[in-house]
Amino acid sequence: MEYVDLTEEALESIRGRDLDEPIAMINLLKFRDIADPDLGLGPITGRDCYFGNYIAGVAPIANRLGTGHSPLYLNEVNSCFFATVGEDWDYLLIPQYPSRRSFVEMITDPEYQELLKYRTGALTNSRLVECVSGTPSGYPLNLQAPLPSDPVVERPGLFRDHRVNEVNSRDPEQPTDMLNLVRMAARTTEGHGVDGMTGAEGYESYKNGVASSYAERAGVEITWQAFPVATLIGPGDELWDEALMYHYSSRSQMLSMFTDADDYRVNHLPKRNASIVDSRLIETTIGN
Repeated sequence: MEYVDLTEEALESIRGRDLDEPIAMINLLKFRDIADPDLGLGPITGRDCYFGNYIAGVAPIANRLGTGHSPLYLNEVNSCFFATVGEDWDYLLIPQYPSRRSFVEMITDPEYQELLKYRTGALTNSRLVECVSGTPSGYPLNLQAPLPSDPVVERPGLFRDHRVNEVNSRDPEQPTDMLNLVRMAARTTEGHGVDGMTGAEGYESYKNGVASSYAERAGVEITWQAFPVATLIGPGDELWDEALMYHYSSRSQMLSMFTDADDYRVNHLPKRNASIVDSRLIETTIGN
């Protein structure tokens, strides 16, 4: 199923949260090969329609309203290591807003509403995940929610994006940003080095271990961490507790960590997998 537009129900959920709280919005985008011909733009790609018509039109509206939002990430998606079928994203956009109110004012502005046709006509699929910077009350938020219909942790044959098979042919020295979305388990699975912990505690142990072991060896660091509070565009069971951006100084160092059979795959990865019930792992690089 494809998800492109924000529903009225999702908009009302935003209005029901603290309007003064700063937020960030994870946008995962899949462009049409050719933008919707009903837009009357001629033969134009979905990507060109999105940036040349939608994004170009947002800037003056945001300036007029004084939203004060700014981009955190404008990244090309190279491949989705962990994802469900159909999540072969093209682009990652993460803007931050000084308040939830500024976001609501922008997306309900009549001029912006007229501009939305270019976003809709440019995309075949998308996700919009609302995040806050501080740990929300009741974290992890999704322990009582139904489990996803197609959870993604790690298992043989998991790679559903064919571009993963091309990772070794891409520039090995290119710096890489890996977006991690995770949903915590209530309790960790026993026998993986995080026994007796909550999922959140186990995942924290995993993060600390990776930082300790690979900060220098793989040039890895967490450059952004946030806490999703709602999936505004996307499946109802696609719920996240943490969003992190791991930056690797090069693709080759990222791959060397992932394939390290003597340390990462025996001492760290099992802790991650024992602590979560769903995840996404999306390889990106700074966009054009």
